[in-house]
Amino acid sequence: MTATNFLTLPYRIERARPHFEEDGLQTPESLLRHFIAAYTKKGQRVFDPFAGLGTSLFVAEEMGRIPFGIEADENRQQWVAGQLENWTHLVCADAAKMKTIGFPKMDCCITCPPFMRKSDRWNPLYAGNPDKAGYQIYLKRMKFIFAQLPAIMKRNAPIIVQVDNLPGKTYTPLVADMISVIGKTVRLENEVIIAWDGGRADYRHTHCLIFKNTAP
Repeated sequence: MTATNFLTLPYRIERARPHFEEDGLQTPESLLRHFIAAYTKKGQRVFDPFAGLGTSLFVAEEMGRIPFGIEADENRQQWVAGQLENWTHLVCADAAKMKTIGFPKMDCCITCPPFMRKSDRWNPLYAGNPDKAGYQIYLKRMKFIFAQLPAIMKRNAPIIVQVDNLPGKTYTPLVADMISVIGKTVRLENEVIIAWDGGRADYRHTHCLIFKNTAP
């Protein structure tokens, strides 16, 4: 049985999004600072296979860690890399190819993968390819991606995944579904529910799943 912890963090976005990005949810830096401080030391490598707008990488670098990441969108990858000291550590690629990139062994993974609702056809892991539409295909691909992680993570390294359940006409229990697919490869250790202090009225909390790489 894993423990569930509750935490309150300030909801404040400190870095402006690029001009080419539409308004949407971003992970507050406070979340990244909390988990990077709790699970890593200065000089250690922090990896994000879904780097997005680079919040995890920026915070890791600011805290004296060495950031590594993957981002499939070229515009995002270039925008983030242009602001990193370790800019060569951010690769534009499909996260499913992480084993082939030649990364060193990582001390920690912290990421917020793209979400998908059960009712959606657009699959963000395939850039909306209609041949790859549907929630079950999304989950299957997510399982495959996270199955690559043990190959580039140190033994017993933490893997922290931020994820939300998605309300709507068809409720999507994404937290439970991600536990199911990611837990096929790495061991679930804990779930932390984070309540936001301030911020958006329609976004009051989030979940962070803490896994451990137990592979040799």
